[in-house]
Amino acid sequence: MNQLQKRLAGDVKKGLAELAPRVGERVRLEARSSRGRFNVQLIGYRQSGSVVVTAPRQSGSAVVLSEGAVLTARMMAGNWVCSFDTRLIKVQAQPYPHWHLAFPEQVDARRLRTHTRVPVNLAVSVDLDDSEMGMMGAPVSAWCSDIHIEGACIEAPKLLAKIGQKIFVTARVSVAGIDHVVLAPAVVRKLHELESGAFNVIAHGVEFVELEEDTRLILAGFVYQQHLVETGLMPEGGDPAL
Repeated sequence: MNQLQKRLAGDVKKGLAELAPRVGERVRLEARSSRGRFNVQLIGYRQSGSVVVTAPRQSGSAVVLSEGAVLTARMMAGNWVCSFDTRLIKVQAQPYPHWHLAFPEQVDARRLRTHTRVPVNLAVSVDLDDSEMGMMGAPVSAWCSDIHIEGACIEAPKLLAKIGQKIFVTARVSVAGIDHVVLAPAVVRKLHELESGAFNVIAHGVEFVELEEDTRLILAGFVYQQHLVETGLMPEGGDPAL
């Protein structure tokens, strides 16, 4: 069982035609023998036939792989993260370079939910909302250890706010290679003390509230991107170059 299959253990089995991935969807191929990883695009598929993808290239040159090579494919289909084992059954050079992959009997699929958490190691700045006194608290440096579309876990060496208090989380995130500074209002919902070596760390479970539309879109893009990195569908650093 490969690493992706272990992560997806217990998830649903679906047919590729049922998932109906879009033409042009990015596909990540992993070769078992060479441990090579290639980014390609879906051209089409036919049940009981094959899955057709663009031929991968590395450093401007075509990737040479023998027909019959065993591969693992990873891709998105709507809001499903998919994985299936296949093999290279035909390499075609005309009318353009493309590969035919064996059509999978079943696909391991995991639904990407709104509350799907992804681990991160993100430096943030936290300000306490002290609006009743007509001022903001001094910013405190902290770390975001995981994030989802609706909230995050913020860790700090001291208590940043009590349950129910509002804070403002500022972070610099990169989405598709573009840096954004986001300011996300949040409310502390949970507190938990963690032991971390010689120092104690307070984990603050926060819920994002009153997000501006631009901020919500940036956060959604960042979470989606990190999920692709975590599941191996995108290289570390978020570079989706094909």
